Amino acid sequence: MLIKELAEKTGLTPQTIRFYEKEGFLDTRYIRRRENNYRDYSEDAVRQLLNLKAGQAAGFTLAELKQYREVVETGEVATQQQVTFLHQKIDDINGTIAELERIRAHLTTLIQIPVPSSKPAAMLSLGTISRCQ
Repeated sequence: MLIKELAEKTGLTPQTIRFYEKEGFLDTRYIRRRENNYRDYSEDAVRQLLNLKAGQAAGFTLAELKQYREVVETGEVATQQQVTFLHQKIDDINGTIAELERIRAHLTTLIQIPVPSSKPAAMLSLGTISRCQ
C-alpha cells in the first residue's frame, strides 16, 4: 500500500510515517520499493505503527519504545530494571485513569446542577475541576 493508504489506516500523517521510518521503526520488513521507487508498505506496517501509537499513548518515549522493541526482537530476557520500569508505567497509567475518572465525576455533577436563568451555561467555570481531586 502507498503511504496515503497507510496514513488513513493508522491515523498518522505521511510526514509522521516518514519520521518513524527515519527513526528505524519501519525497516525493510515493512517497506518494499516499487519499480517507480515508491514505497510499498505491508499490512505489518499498519500493526507496527498502531503499536507505536499505543505505546506513546501509554506514556512511553520513542527511545523507550525503541529499546523495548530491540529486546523483544533479539529475544533477550527483560532485566529487573526493565520490569520495574514497566510496573512504573502501569502505575502512571492507573494514575491517569483515576484522574480522568475524577474529572468525569465532577463534570457529571455539573450536568446535574441547575443553571440559574441569569447565568448562561457557558459561564460555568471548570476551575473547580482541580478541587474535585
